[in-house]
Amino acid sequence: MADILTNKKTKILLVDDEQETLDLISEYLLEKGYDLSSAANAEQAVSMVEKDNYQIAIVDLHLPGMTGAELLKLIKNIRSHIQVIMITGYGTIRDAVECMKLGASDFITKPILLDHLLLTINRILEEARLKEEAELASYYRTLSRTDELTGLYNFRHLISMLKNEVTRHIRYNRIMSLAMIDIDNFKQYNDAKGHEEGNELLTRLAHIFRHNTRNCDILARYGGEEFVILFPETSLEEATIVAERICKTVVVTLDVSVTIGLAGLPQHTADYNELLRMADQAMYWGKQHGKNKIVVYDGSISTCK
Repeated sequence: MADILTNKKTKILLVDDEQETLDLISEYLLEKGYDLSSAANAEQAVSMVEKDNYQIAIVDLHLPGMTGAELLKLIKNIRSHIQVIMITGYGTIRDAVECMKLGASDFITKPILLDHLLLTINRILEEARLKEEAELASYYRTLSRTDELTGLYNFRHLISMLKNEVTRHIRYNRIMSLAMIDIDNFKQYNDAKGHEEGNELLTRLAHIFRHNTRNCDILARYGGEEFVILFPETSLEEATIVAERICKTVVVTLDVSVTIGLAGLPQHTADYNELLRMADQAMYWGKQHGKNKIVVYDGSISTCK
């Protein structure tokens, strides 16, 4: 791997009790542009790790007073992100395996081939970079589809999943239910207790939804104090049982109530927009007729039950 992968900001700690090895590796890595520090024993190395932020540590397996394996464990306990390369003059496969189990990134033997050491460092840095990029991409993917406050899916992702689920259920002739949920008197709650308490209520409500639904159910914040739960391959009767459990739990644990509107596919419609509208209409009817209700959509809304 070319020297282009080296990074002048990369901080490396070299730990070896042989001055000749320290000098040899230090001179070479400094020439390659790394920010290098060295320690002649484990105690000094631990102190340096506690004070400074290294990306890589190169540690001799055999050190006075403390083994390299023990130092490896300490380094990982202090700063778990540090990538540790173990070196030894008389290592065995057992040593290598043991160090890898403890979290070492690689294991090389003396006499050290400096070009091999550089390749090892560059490979570890490249792997760390790729892992960081993957984690960052995963984070932004999650952020783009979830509501920041509650951790539930956001409206945009809900619509995407709802379209897919409706298509799938129609294709395979399956039933599905959708619940539209609204917190009763939420504006008054916010006015009386403040927006921070209001946000806390939304977060706790999301927790109740998670606790009372299956892993396959799709939970989303529709907007404001409204939420949607999509119940794949679930009848309205089954969805009503879950809705009743949610209503009771909310009243008992949060000292507020919710009104829930339910609509079913294909019983009421085969269109995802209509399914949302019908559940919303049933929920709105419940809000107008006393709140703290579960209302199943009916074509003539006055006969909702």
